[in-house]
Parts: sequence; C-alpha cells; structure tokens
Amino acid sequence: MSVLLIVLFLFVLGYVETFADKDDRRIKRVRLTPQGEAKLDEAIKLWSAAQRQFEERVGAEQAAKLRATLDAVADLDLQMPAAAPSD
Repeated sequence: MSVLLIVLFLFVLGYVETFADKDDRRIKRVRLTPQGEAKLDEAIKLWSAAQRQFEERVGAEQAAKLRATLDAVADLDLQMPAAAPSD
C-alpha cells in the first residue's frame, strides 16, 4: 500500500489533515488532527500495555533478546521477489 493511500485513508477517518507548505505552495504537508492525536494516544497506551504483558509472560530478558533479533532482521533490508505471473 502506498503512503498516499494510507494518508487518504487516515484523512477520510478524520485523523490527519493536509495543508500547504509555507515556503512552497506546491508541497502538501500532513499533520494529525485532534482526533488523530487522541487515537495516537490511545494506540500508545494499548501498545505499552501489550508490551508489559508480553514481558510478564516471557520475561524481560527474553523479550529484549527477541526485540534485538527482530531489529537485526529489519536491518537486513530484504527485497521481495517479483510475483510470478498468474495464468
């Protein structure tokens, strides 16, 4: 999904708004609306609660190791192969 589609989806939901750049009117900037700020705050609280629960279940040390491994995988910057043509 392109960034444009994600921004459009968030715009339709009322979470972001666009505005012209003060120096270059051709550029559109995006910022959170008050509704978007509230949703972000809610998401951060839920994410934090999920992380605490995860650490309680697997232990802080194991959770840290898993996060480090996931960071290492993300740093690989793997490229997706092209999809095979469908018949």
